[in-house]
Amino acid sequence: EGSECILCPVNWLKHRGKCYWLSEKIRNWQNSRDDCLTNNSQILVVQDENEMAFMRNITQGSNLVWIGLSVSIPEKKWIWANGSRFDEKLFKIEGPPNQNSCVAIRRNDIQSETCNAQYGFICKKNGF
Repeated sequence: EGSECILCPVNWLKHRGKCYWLSEKIRNWQNSRDDCLTNNSQILVVQDENEMAFMRNITQGSNLVWIGLSVSIPEKKWIWANGSRFDEKLFKIEGPPNQNSCVAIRRNDIQSETCNAQYGFICKKNGF
């Protein structure tokens, strides 16, 4: 405990063994997801409240940014980019899960947006 030394690529932020990149590029949700994959990472899937607190901290003062939540069709349920179901106890999303909805965040602002909207995004990968 505590002696682990992880490294992240330049311009990536370190937090609890993971690396995060807050992109300044503006993309729709699908292109944001693809851009993360190109960087050997994935669009952010929030694992727990600690990670969500870290996200709130690094997105304060920024514009909205995409995270890896979108609506599954035809169920119209929130689902993470890795296929896992969203736990509604983790945080509240403002707005309904419509057919073409994805989630963007900025500090305490977590909202449903059309997936075609253009925002920055957050990628995540394991440290090395």
